[in-house]
Amino acid sequence: MRYKLNLDGFEGQKIEVKISLWSGPKLLVNNQPAPKGSKRGEMLLQRNDGRQVVAKWKPRLLGLDVPQLIVDDKVIDIVEPLKWYQWVWVGLPIFLVFIGGALGGLIGAIGAIVNAKVFRTEMNSVLKYIIAGSVSILAVVLYFIVAILLVLLINGA
Repeated sequence: MRYKLNLDGFEGQKIEVKISLWSGPKLLVNNQPAPKGSKRGEMLLQRNDGRQVVAKWKPRLLGLDVPQLIVDDKVIDIVEPLKWYQWVWVGLPIFLVFIGGALGGLIGAIGAIVNAKVFRTEMNSVLKYIIAGSVSILAVVLYFIVAILLVLLINGA
């Protein structure tokens, strides 16, 4: 998924944020990755007046949502934050931690990450909820399959 940004002082430059399903955000300037800055996590951007400014990511909600971008100490919202009721749907698989401990928490966290990515797609809103519900159900099924296999493995050994 790509989000176009219109930043003051960068008119005429194509600045985008690329978010993929499994990797972190990438800042692209004219279809090229932004050059790295002098410190970890920093990127350098060249304004139209020739001045270089620092850009860095500001994570949102434990890194599950699209981060904010800080350019020259100005916070830029790339997308509108998810609503509370969307976060309820995103977090449904995490309830596996209550029945499955660490294994349930791990599978639930993976399900929640997938759900967060689903809600950031451009598909129909109803379809997003159907997919998020399906991911939550699949997480429960996967938990029971893995738990049964682990019990069989331990008892068989």
